[in-house]
Amino acid sequence: MTYNTSEAYELYMFYLAIKRHFTSTYDYFKYNGKVKANQKSFENRKDKFFFYKLSKKREARDIILSNMVADSNMWIGNLLDSKCEEIYLDWVKRQQSLTYIFKSDIQELEEEFNSNFTVEDGQHPRILRLYTMNRISIETLIILTDLTKCFPYWEKEINDTIVFPNISHTVKKYKPFLKYDKHKMKTILINSFHACDRESV
Repeated sequence: MTYNTSEAYELYMFYLAIKRHFTSTYDYFKYNGKVKANQKSFENRKDKFFFYKLSKKREARDIILSNMVADSNMWIGNLLDSKCEEIYLDWVKRQQSLTYIFKSDIQELEEEFNSNFTVEDGQHPRILRLYTMNRISIETLIILTDLTKCFPYWEKEINDTIVFPNISHTVKKYKPFLKYDKHKMKTILINSFHACDRESV
């Protein structure tokens, strides 16, 4: 199998940019994915073969992104194993079924909408607990927090200084990569809770 040095190097640059985006204050979109690196530094890497091999996959960039969302400390060498492939495939399914998953996930919410986001005694609100228990997806969490703009409130009221900051960081870093119809999702949410109101009458 022949490898394209240019493609491998470009993937290496993308990997560096995405990793820095998810692990630091670096903003992939602000800097258009540009990072300080060069061909020589790439060729000197002991793990460069993994970039060559991964670059043969058409979905290489999505494999990197999906796995960085799952684990920002992911090493390039692991991106070719079965576990990372599974993470990628699960991520693809979520992107392809975003509306369906969102509709399903919001069924986990309490009928009194605001109670799902309310912080009591500094503890995680219900919506965060649902996420940490894997009962809603990170995409649903992003959509809900984007629509409600609840993060400033959470950051002020939640006492947890370990789990919540990590979730907050991942949500904020992943959010720009998540493409969804905000008007459509807002309508689904409103209609869902209006239906709950009608059923309770």
